[in-house]
Amino acid sequence: MSRRAVRWSLMMVAVLALAVVAGAITWNNRMSPPALGTYAGQQWGGNGLRIPFRWCPPGTFQMGSPETEDLRREDEDQVSVTLTRGFWLGQTEVTQGQWQSVMGTTPWKGKDWVNEGANSPAVYLSHSGEQDSAVAFCERLTSRERAAGRLPPDWEYRLPTEAEWEYACRAGTTTAFSFGDDPTHLDRYAWSGGNSKESLDGTESWLNDRTLYTHPVGMKSANPWSLRDMHGNVWEWCADEHEQSLPGGADPRVKTADGSDLVYRGGSWNDPPWDSRSASRAGDSPSERSYFLGFRLSLSPSGPWSRLQPISEQPDIADPGSESREEAEP
Repeated sequence: MSRRAVRWSLMMVAVLALAVVAGAITWNNRMSPPALGTYAGQQWGGNGLRIPFRWCPPGTFQMGSPETEDLRREDEDQVSVTLTRGFWLGQTEVTQGQWQSVMGTTPWKGKDWVNEGANSPAVYLSHSGEQDSAVAFCERLTSRERAAGRLPPDWEYRLPTEAEWEYACRAGTTTAFSFGDDPTHLDRYAWSGGNSKESLDGTESWLNDRTLYTHPVGMKSANPWSLRDMHGNVWEWCADEHEQSLPGGADPRVKTADGSDLVYRGGSWNDPPWDSRSASRAGDSPSERSYFLGFRLSLSPSGPWSRLQPISEQPDIADPGSESREEAEP
């Protein structure tokens, strides 16, 4: 073997060794306790359920829809919102497998219009006040992850606020959907009444097949921050009370009162495409359970924001590479 060939072989061995070490470091950082992220769409998955989360950085945006947006509703009048701190948001809705792992129950079992499967969204879940509720799941997962040493005591899993949800859905966009204004492109990004089923009342005005249920999460293209199923599949519970006007200002959250309707966002497989717009909103009793209702997790420090260090002073989570910066597939 020539000297040149030997040098080339040694160089390749060194490169492979560095790649293995870098991969191990990246994996260890992904599995480390959460810290504040460093860029939009950054991935973290250091939880016992291996749920991938995406970082949503601080920012200001216009919440709601402009008066010129097609098929908007009166409760979508725009307000300016500033989120002073970022948060992690689940890449997809909570699945049936994840729910069973934490809660040990199957509230969707035997119900109508349910696609049972570990990767299908968990549905027939109330918002709060009951054992099989989205809030109960968040509380139990928080306790379990803290006990396992995977979650610092001042961090918690929770439902996103309505402002956080829309901010993450838009992912820096200002159009009706995160991919633009044209609803004819929705099929690439969402399961909605336009591509998932024949309508429950037998009409076929926006429908083309006969799958009367949700679909496994993550099958559609992602938004600019690598979040999937923000449009369609199931409506998602938020933390806020549902009011006819949107909350504005800094870190808004509409406090809930007993019996008040709670917000859900995103549209579902059983709704017309315009219900999957970024600004579309609805609400119902916290005890409501339905085939079209699920949720996704948010993760952030639970203490006062003022106690947090600036993002630049927080330990960085290793850049997971191109996988965490994936763009929606063409």
